[in-house]
Amino acid sequence: MSKKNKIIVIIVSYNGKEYWPELLPTLLEEKYQDIDVEVLVVDNNSSDGSADYLARNYPMIKIIRSISNLGFVGANNLGYQYAKDNKADYIYLLNQDTVVTTGFLRPLYDFAKANKFGSLQSKLRLWPAKEKINTIGNAIHFLGFGYSIGLDSVDKNNQEIKKINYASGAGVFLSMEALAAKGGLFDETMFMYLEDLDLGWQLSLLAWDNYLIPGSIVYHKYEFNRGTKQYYWFERNRLWVMLKNYKIKTMIVIFPAWLVMEVAQVFYALINRRLKDKIRAYSFLFSKKQRQLLFSQRHSIQSKRQRNDKQVIGNFVARILFQPLNSPALKIANIIFFIYWRVVKLFIFW
Repeated sequence: MSKKNKIIVIIVSYNGKEYWPELLPTLLEEKYQDIDVEVLVVDNNSSDGSADYLARNYPMIKIIRSISNLGFVGANNLGYQYAKDNKADYIYLLNQDTVVTTGFLRPLYDFAKANKFGSLQSKLRLWPAKEKINTIGNAIHFLGFGYSIGLDSVDKNNQEIKKINYASGAGVFLSMEALAAKGGLFDETMFMYLEDLDLGWQLSLLAWDNYLIPGSIVYHKYEFNRGTKQYYWFERNRLWVMLKNYKIKTMIVIFPAWLVMEVAQVFYALINRRLKDKIRAYSFLFSKKQRQLLFSQRHSIQSKRQRNDKQVIGNFVARILFQPLNSPALKIANIIFFIYWRVVKLFIFW
């Protein structure tokens, strides 16, 4: 009898006890004759008794208790190391605020067995508005922004398997082989937000593609406003990712657009009382310690890349088509950056 492939489902827990009754019963029923499925919870020093509740009610779940809050990034990296030590073939990162559907791993595994890939995105629908989409793959804007495609639209079930820029970290199936080639899971520096964008971008640089697998369905209790409170992390990480992953020649070409966007972001931060956060982001990026780390990480990814920028960024977008951010100013910016990107892409041949 051949050895079963092993999938470890990694859930980062932070004060998430309220989510367990809707998530875990269905998840723990995921049993397959040809797949060994293990559920791992990494608790980020929760104060609501999450880990004790799990240990009491779900003794079959492996729990790693962190003595501090490591953020989404650090906790998932702990889970990745556990999966690596326990010879997992694949991992599935799952948010605590999700509800899975029966058999959600099967379409992912079937695709994985037949294809080379880096990450596979489940189709994420909203909860409790279960007929609506959370994301069917995420887009990368050439200025470092990322957003969910299809958010809040009614799911017509007409999607096909396709390549995407990157998969949402709320529900993503990952190849341990691809992560080994990359050198790990997430960039520890990022703590939270846009780490999934960085991962998808780097996997693509290394010739491990990202796909949407619409037959795998997971529901997500998504709240956009919850993320907007973390402006510092979004802005800091957006610039960090660009500085790491682009070739220098590409950064020079897009610099005029980047400068315009930075002026707009400073103005936005000023009128929304977040200027301190924007200044903190700049302070982080330009400190001597972080510059040294940036150069080290940049050298690592650039030395391993298997694709040039022309191959990778061809499907990057120049418009942010994201309903929660819709505004007259964004519509004007979309037109300007769309025209700019259409032109400058013609000159990026490296």
